[in-house]
Amino acid sequence: MKWMIRVDMEGVTGVVNMKQVIPGAVDYEFGRGMLMHDLLAVLKGLLQSPEEEVVLYDIHFFGTNVDLHQLDPRVTAICGKPHYTPDNRAYLDESFDGMILLGLHARAEMPGSLLNHNYEHDIRTMSVNGVVVGEIGLEALLAGEAGVPLVMVTADSEGAKETAALLPDTITVSVKQSLGDSAAACLPPARTASLLKEGALRCAAAAPRMKPYRLEGPIELEMQFKPGELLNRLQARLTDRFVGPDRLILRGASVLEVWEQYLIAKAE
Repeated sequence: MKWMIRVDMEGVTGVVNMKQVIPGAVDYEFGRGMLMHDLLAVLKGLLQSPEEEVVLYDIHFFGTNVDLHQLDPRVTAICGKPHYTPDNRAYLDESFDGMILLGLHARAEMPGSLLNHNYEHDIRTMSVNGVVVGEIGLEALLAGEAGVPLVMVTADSEGAKETAALLPDTITVSVKQSLGDSAAACLPPARTASLLKEGALRCAAAAPRMKPYRLEGPIELEMQFKPGELLNRLQARLTDRFVGPDRLILRGASVLEVWEQYLIAKAE
């Protein structure tokens, strides 16, 4: 089987604050080590035969967090966060059996949710055709347009709950119980390694029964922003798309098309 794993960092084992996930910060190496711990546990569950294939896409910060030295030869890593575009289909196609989101978190402005945000911390809310989403929902929709189901999400407890509410059939593995914006009851790596491997082992049987997550087009992406540099840049570049001082609406034929509009406009 062939799998896509989107790798984030806030929802991995033991991570509870931004100093552990920002490259160059004082505790970043701890966070990176926990990312690799969780990733290797999932890969152990997925790579059960010589024919298995995994593509990683590092979605965290600069997209350079994965330690390539530790990867199995059957794994390819997409680093540097190249933009998703309609031409590359977010690096997904029908050859993939499923997608896994590793180390995810709840969407922004969810009270009591650990390290919650929507990609940039300046994004307050996002909705697609009226469905409120965070990173989990948007990534699921992008995969769905390529015909790929979201098979598993690993996260904190609130990210797992968000997944279950949106996509009840998706496997979830919680590695920590959220206790607030920067606190959690964390399971030790010895425990989470087992949970993550067990979840990954279930993916092969689950994937054929799952349907890709899609919304009928045309697509309308609505976003609300906090005051700041990102909002100012978007107001200057997408003036006619704003429907209020901080609310932006982008329209197109697909989620990928409207998301590319946002990525191009927000680039520095």
